[in-house]
Amino acid sequence: MFRLRFGFARQLLLFTIVLLALPCLLTFYMLHTINRAEETMVANDRAKMGQAMRMLDAHFHGTFQEILDRAGVPDGARLYTKARVLNTALRPIIQDVSASYPGMELGFYSKDLDIILDGNPESYDVNFSSRRKNDMLRSLQDRKPVINVIGLGKTGLLEAYMPLERNGEVIGLVVARENMNAIYQRLSRVRTEAYAVIILGVLVGVGGFFALLNRFLQMTMKVKDGLRHLENDLSYRLPPAVGELGEIASAVNHLAARLGEVQSYNEIILDSIDAGIIAVNMDGRLMTANPSATRMFGLTNESMEQDFRDVLPPDSPARTLIARALECGETVKEMSTHWTTPRGEVKDLVCTTGILFNARRERVGVVLTCKDVTEKNRLEERIRRQEKLASLGKFVAGVAHEIRNPLTSISGYIQHWQKNNTPSAQAVATVCREVMRLNAIVDKLLFFARPAESKFGKHDLNQLVERALQFFITMHDDKVQIVKELTPDLPPVRIDPEQIQQVLVNMLYNAVQAMPDGGTLTVGTAHHRESDMVTLKVTDTGIGIPEENLSKIFDPFFTTRARGSGLGLALAHEIVGVHGGHIEVRSRVGEGTTFTVYLPRYRGEEEVS
Repeated sequence: MFRLRFGFARQLLLFTIVLLALPCLLTFYMLHTINRAEETMVANDRAKMGQAMRMLDAHFHGTFQEILDRAGVPDGARLYTKARVLNTALRPIIQDVSASYPGMELGFYSKDLDIILDGNPESYDVNFSSRRKNDMLRSLQDRKPVINVIGLGKTGLLEAYMPLERNGEVIGLVVARENMNAIYQRLSRVRTEAYAVIILGVLVGVGGFFALLNRFLQMTMKVKDGLRHLENDLSYRLPPAVGELGEIASAVNHLAARLGEVQSYNEIILDSIDAGIIAVNMDGRLMTANPSATRMFGLTNESMEQDFRDVLPPDSPARTLIARALECGETVKEMSTHWTTPRGEVKDLVCTTGILFNARRERVGVVLTCKDVTEKNRLEERIRRQEKLASLGKFVAGVAHEIRNPLTSISGYIQHWQKNNTPSAQAVATVCREVMRLNAIVDKLLFFARPAESKFGKHDLNQLVERALQFFITMHDDKVQIVKELTPDLPPVRIDPEQIQQVLVNMLYNAVQAMPDGGTLTVGTAHHRESDMVTLKVTDTGIGIPEENLSKIFDPFFTTRARGSGLGLALAHEIVGVHGGHIEVRSRVGEGTTFTVYLPRYRGEEEVS
């Protein structure tokens, strides 16, 4: 029943209190008794010493000077002579009082002569310690007795000084000393008995405590050995134990089972990832490497727990990036690099490094993710070549179509001239117009194939929009209403203003042509904080673009208008791409279209022309 109500930890605590509290209380009581006994004995000796000094004061009549005068000792006599005369005269008085207080040394102190007289004609005391001198001066000044315990144990002394007054004047002191040997002999017997009782109680308490502790340690060692097995085998289970240790063992077994499941999941996930994953601790030891990483860098099971510098190929990017992350805290994200393997194969890799932190936000290691994109790049290169060939075919067909029409007109009029032997004014004008059209097409083709050199600088996009709209307003149809939504305090952009103005004008013309019956044309600017780029947005309420044509609007020569060349948006897309930006388009048939141009914000790296 006792075990059911109390766990082992509470049992241990309860028995420890019982076994140790009683000896501690006994020790406290015995030490208190010893201290009280010592205080009582010393207080009794002090009272007895006070009685002896008062008796000595009562037996001494007159003053030290009167004794010297009666003996005829001149004032200039030697101190030894005066001390001898005084000791001889005071000896009977001191011996008489000392007989009533055996073991106590009595005497007088002369203030004028600064000597202690003990009744021995052959001696007198003039060598005082600073402590003793201070006690005597304090008694003289305060005119009160001073009693001190000097030293400890058998060598201790009880010293007392009482002012000696004659005719209202303090002429010296009554001095008393007693060896405390007898007191400490009695105290020693009391201490011996008390210490014996204390030691016995402590031995019983400590012995009982260690017996319980030994039982607790045996159970703890079983749990500890089980934990060592768990370090290498999470399938191992701790043996059952009593009380709280049993609860701990059960909790650890449950935790080990969960950790085993998590470890199994992690291994499955890591094995299924085609990217190589390597983790090292802060000492540089290799802790984890999934199968992709082992294949990529030639690692083995023996590579685990070794320094990554010893197992990774010396020229591999993985070794360099891990070292930089460990030593300098420098990480990379999706960095493309090339690596020639020891077998001579050239690999295209995309690497990412990161710092590993524990729950306390302390650095515990570095993780590297390395993906082999060699085959992917080769496939993309083949696709790009095919797309280029397909685009080239469309481009050539478009060029042929665009040039054939004006050439047909020119050829027809020339044939007409040959029949009539004279050109008409209308024929010459038509030929001229078609030649100019051919020249414009050639100019656009040249720009598209070989764009003019851009002159980048720091510019205000709002000002550029204002200038373009002022020019455009004078030429657009009054049925179209223009709305400006320019964001103030817009960050400057890094652009070639002439080329971006050409992009804006092309989009404005396209927007107006998409609203033949009129509508609203909205031009706005903003700072896109997620990408940290500046946007230029052109929105119309026109006919919209069918969904199947949205992917073709930036292709050269693609147009849905009878007189359109299909190069305007293609040139705009090319110019924005050269600027490091991109164009997004959203459109719904019958509701309108929105073109959004993303341009890089000026960061101060370019000189302003």
